[in-house]
Amino acid sequence: MNRTTTATVFAILLAICAAQAHAAADPCAGRRLVWGDEFDGKTLDSSKWGFRQTMHGADCVYVNDSRTVRLEDGCLHLLVIPSGDPGHPWMLPQGVTTHEGMGFKYGYLEMRGRVPFRHGAWPSFWLTSTFRFRDAPYEAEIDIFESFSSTNAVVYNLHKWTTDGKRAMLPNGEGHASRSFTFPKAETLNNEFHVYGFEWTPAEMSFWIDGEKYASVPVDEAHDFSPDGFPGMGCFHDFQSVIFNNEIFSPCRHWCPDKYRLSPDESLPIDYWIDWVRLWQKDGEDIIYPAREKDAANPAN
Repeated sequence: MNRTTTATVFAILLAICAAQAHAAADPCAGRRLVWGDEFDGKTLDSSKWGFRQTMHGADCVYVNDSRTVRLEDGCLHLLVIPSGDPGHPWMLPQGVTTHEGMGFKYGYLEMRGRVPFRHGAWPSFWLTSTFRFRDAPYEAEIDIFESFSSTNAVVYNLHKWTTDGKRAMLPNGEGHASRSFTFPKAETLNNEFHVYGFEWTPAEMSFWIDGEKYASVPVDEAHDFSPDGFPGMGCFHDFQSVIFNNEIFSPCRHWCPDKYRLSPDESLPIDYWIDWVRLWQKDGEDIIYPAREKDAANPAN
């Protein structure tokens, strides 16, 4: 075999190995598409989505009509706009959620979106326990990402919540030292779509951006956090609902660090575009229920 042929064969083998490595790392591999929304219609699909007050600002007006929630250009478009009321300067939508329409347990959830990265913005893509048929004593909050008034980074997190509003948060430390992903080109980020993924198995939760896994968190009982006040990891194995928020750090927010605070003279709108959201699951291992179907099967819940 001559040198040229050897180089060609070597290049082919490298390409095959790269393709195999990529397939092994593909979170969709071995799963099938079971649910999603391409947002191609004229109005939001009410069989999949509803609205829920997930956060609150006393100086904000929450409306869920075409002023703040639109389907346009094949995307779900969530807007923060001026309200015209000096006492409540900002108008924005409540959380857009599957809470009444879908709950799932395990799988790979992914969305493609153009997220607002600017001062005062608090966009998020997250999950919470589908309350009506949860089994654990605590409600889970799984923040696939939030952007805390950042121009170039998102953060993931896990929380446990009690019914009276007490919270345990995933601690910093070994295995959890970095919760953020920083994009390399902040100057173009507001004009770019990126893909945000969440892989969930009985053993761990993993966080992906643009096809690369950047963090994993074990969710078995051996990795329980805050075991004294909030024992158990069962809430991270309950059915979860999807939520999108385009929130802001307005001055009357329940939590608003000074450096994040939005002022009424800052430019609006704040635009959050979601191109699609999709869920893949493994047959016989992962579960998805429309909430009404789950209720019918389990009327006691």
